[in-house]
Amino acid sequence: MTGPFGVRGRLSPRVDLTVGLGALGVLILVWCLVTYSGWIRPLFLPSPTGIWEGLVALHQKNWLVPALLGSLSRVLKALALVVLIGVPLGVLMGAFAPVDAALRKLVNGAKSIPTTGIVGLIVLWFSIEERAKIVFLFLGAIFYMILLVKSAIQSVDEDYVKVAYDMGATSWQLLMKILLPGALVPIWEAVVVCNGIMWTYIVLAEFINSNEENLGLGYLLNIASRTNQAGQVFGVLIVIAIISSLTDFGMQRLRRRLFKW
Repeated sequence: MTGPFGVRGRLSPRVDLTVGLGALGVLILVWCLVTYSGWIRPLFLPSPTGIWEGLVALHQKNWLVPALLGSLSRVLKALALVVLIGVPLGVLMGAFAPVDAALRKLVNGAKSIPTTGIVGLIVLWFSIEERAKIVFLFLGAIFYMILLVKSAIQSVDEDYVKVAYDMGATSWQLLMKILLPGALVPIWEAVVVCNGIMWTYIVLAEFINSNEENLGLGYLLNIASRTNQAGQVFGVLIVIAIISSLTDFGMQRLRRRLFKW
């Protein structure tokens, strides 16, 4: 089958949006049906009303907005560090075989270590202050950033490299004028991916010494779970999903403005 419904078919932006909103609408309809009818107990799946009431209760305690801003700040700080360190290392590994040979096994091995397993070390090295949370998020994404950037550099068409060498380009010129411009779009995609990864880790990161003076969405989720407030648990999870999706959407829109090709 050819056309938009065939294998690897393409939808117009309007059809894509319509299908996405339609699927979301069906999901919400089913959710309302099974919760308001009493088919599923609120402890397992609260109704939209129950979730809204849970979020209102958190807002009335003046917890929700400060927690959201605190989590967003931690993710952005960790993401800045990941870009600052991961992009140069990935570029060097993708461009120069000796650098790749020296770091590849180390990066691949470190990527396989579950970040949750080194919480104790993070606390030992960085105490239980704010920087421990940022380091936790950083370690959760840095190795993926390095490998994705390396792959982006290596995916640049080899013909461009050969032509540049034939024209007498130096290694530095090749890197700055051929490889980096050719890899900018997938590098930006790598930043988007790592942003999403860190939002999946934010709950665990904020288990480290979170309290009412040091709020985060992970702390709210932890407290709501301990007190069996299912509406608040689902509400916070939805907030995390919305914030992560909005930041991804914003970065994708910015990519379209920055990189026209």
